[in-house]
Amino acid sequence: MNELLAAAQAARSRAHAPYSGFQVGVALRSASGAIYAGANVENASYPEGNCAEASAIAAMVAAGEQRIVEALVVAGGERLCTPCGGCRQRLAEFADASLLVHLCGLDGLRRTVTLGELLPLAFELTASSEAVPSAGDAPSPWPAAVAQIQARCDLRPRVGLILGSGLGSLADAIAVAQSLPYAELPGFPAPSVEGHGGRLILGRLAGLPVACLQGRVHLYEGVGTGPVNLLVRTLRGLGCSHLILTNAAGSLRPEIDPGSLVLIEDHINLLGTSPLIGPNDPAIGPRFPDMGEAYDPELRRRLRAVAERQGQPLPGGVYLATLGPAFETPAEIRAFRALGADLVGMSTVPEVISARHAGLRVAALSVVTNLAAGLAPEPLSHAQTLSAAEAASGALVRLLQGLFEELAKDGWTDD
Repeated sequence: MNELLAAAQAARSRAHAPYSGFQVGVALRSASGAIYAGANVENASYPEGNCAEASAIAAMVAAGEQRIVEALVVAGGERLCTPCGGCRQRLAEFADASLLVHLCGLDGLRRTVTLGELLPLAFELTASSEAVPSAGDAPSPWPAAVAQIQARCDLRPRVGLILGSGLGSLADAIAVAQSLPYAELPGFPAPSVEGHGGRLILGRLAGLPVACLQGRVHLYEGVGTGPVNLLVRTLRGLGCSHLILTNAAGSLRPEIDPGSLVLIEDHINLLGTSPLIGPNDPAIGPRFPDMGEAYDPELRRRLRAVAERQGQPLPGGVYLATLGPAFETPAEIRAFRALGADLVGMSTVPEVISARHAGLRVAALSVVTNLAAGLAPEPLSHAQTLSAAEAASGALVRLLQGLFEELAKDGWTDD
């Protein structure tokens, strides 16, 4: 979004508004990733001038593009400046209802809404309006993200990867065809946790076409579950039929010590929420998806076989997800063990739910970075998590490379 804001601010500084004195700048990102900016232009027959949105759209069309994937409006004043009714209809000519529209003041971003939310409303949208949901509740812009990614890279991935804390080194093993920062993709969240890079990598791992999300978002970051669906559905839209997840986790079993790899066989959701809350889109998946085999048996069988050939211990376990960001108490760990958990962490489960809803086959691996609270004398810290994850990342990379080599032998290299 920063690129859009800079372009809109520059355009606003050149606005021609001698009659109203109200300068507006707009920036649009097209499906190719290019940015087009415009400013309002007034004349003596004010208010019959040219809106900033119309100026930006004209620049985009003149350049030969016909698709808007993200928009930003910047203006001064106390109230939010939204596109007028006519400009909303102009935007709708080149975008669908999921288009994100960032509404900015001179102090930066104030609100993000979708075009679909703006279309039914009156001319302005007040900052305190309760009628419009927050951006986290807005329809996901994943189709726009898919369109932009495909316009910039023709590789069609078969497998998606989502990397956990401190496990970004797996991305270094990919023969990169395209690397896209999240900031350049419509609606993609900016990870705020150390150890999460925030980029989408398209390329090949062991010959297999993959899409790797280097950096996930966690619910404790306060972004809601919308970004989880956006990331997973974007992977599906790009062509992925399988999803491999990795995470850093605490062990509830002393015999599974730090540095171990664990194959997740099932999970317990204690997050208190689900990415499927809200209206269901039957084009993506059913209202009530079955989770009886959330973690694909065939992928687990293949991973165990690869681990055995490599001499890599790979115990199975049940992963329990908590909201975080505080680590668990010893009493909570005792309760989790009674529930049947072997691992504890703050991620993965929302992505698995979203992926199974979307029809993706899923496997997940935990890198044990610590014994859970009450099982080891030292206090827990995120620095410990990152250090232990980095130390174990080599074994994880070898295991997944071995899996992908097997899949490639089965003809999965065609993209």
